[in-house]
Parts: sequence; C-alpha cells; structure tokens
Amino acid sequence: MGSDEEILVVPRRMLIHKPFRGFTRAGVEDYLLRVREYGVFRPRASMEEDPSFKQIIPYLIVRHRGRLFLVQRSTEGGETRLHGKYSIGVGGHINRGDVEGALDVIAAGLKRELEEELLIRGTWQARPVGALNDDSNPVGQVHFGLVHVVEVDSPEISVRESDTLAGRLASLQDVRAVRGHMETWSRLILDAVDPTTL
Repeated sequence: MGSDEEILVVPRRMLIHKPFRGFTRAGVEDYLLRVREYGVFRPRASMEEDPSFKQIIPYLIVRHRGRLFLVQRSTEGGETRLHGKYSIGVGGHINRGDVEGALDVIAAGLKRELEEELLIRGTWQARPVGALNDDSNPVGQVHFGLVHVVEVDSPEISVRESDTLAGRLASLQDVRAVRGHMETWSRLILDAVDPTTL
C-alpha cells in the first residue's frame, strides 16, 4: 500500500440507511447505486480509522459447477490477523489509479481484483448477490463488502501469488468443514446462505 494510495469510500450516512450485521441480499441494487452516486476517493491512510466512511470492497465468490474456489492464506506476508485463514472470496480496495476513467468503477475494480488475485483459464461472468457489513470490530467498522458471484466456465483456476495463497475448487461440504478457520466475511456468508445457490 502506497502512502498516497487513494481508495473508493462512501460516507456511512449516505450508504447505510438501515444498519445490519452480516450478509444480506436485500437492497443490493440500492447499495450499488449509492456507491456509484456518493463514492469518493480518499487517502487510504486517513480512512483506516475513520468509521464515518466505509471503504468499498468488491468481494468475489468464484464458482464452477456448484463448487467454490477456496483460498487459504499462508503465514507469509500480508496482514498477520489473516495468516492461515480460509476464505470463499477474494477482494480488495478500489484504487483510483486502477479505475481512472472507467464508466463503472465497481465493475472495473472487481475485474482488476479478480485478475490480480487469480488466474482463470476460461471466461467468467460476475453478478452482484449481496452486501457485507460488520461493525462489531474496528476493521469491520471501516469496510463494506459488495458481494458478487463469479461463474467460471473452466475448472482451471489458480492463485497468482502462490507464495502467500493457496486455492482449490471445493464442495460445500469441504468448505463447511473449515468454517472455524475462516475469515470473518466468509463465515458471515456461510452462516446466512448456501453460497452454491446464490
């Protein structure tokens, strides 16, 4: 993260009219509209501890024929709190430099995130399925997930950064077996819905 990195944020009061915790399918189109209408780019460093803004995170569940792409972080690099954790989604901030000039910053941001994190040897299609919010901890208070399902037509999917991540297609049963070792957002989704049916 560069010290001058600018990320997409939305003032909390403009984004969340009815507070919720966890994953919801309700109102996803409204959230997308509010992000497009009220989203602004601000320095990431000043946003990390300002809960009056929500940092927008496209959170992508990659799926092939009912199986989910399950990612596990190694104990190398990245944030210590995520070491060894499993996830059914990949996601990241939308940086100004990555989406400058795009007609749809959300679509451009999720495309960049998907291509940065994964190598998919086929075609894919993303669609919004819900939103994630968790104000129960300081990290959650400043982030907001826009959850998309990414359907891929090939099982040939791999992680790009194999030194810090491992990934494989897994059945719902295999995914649920590691629920206790999952990142918070993945657990919130699993607790709310069957992600193979979204």
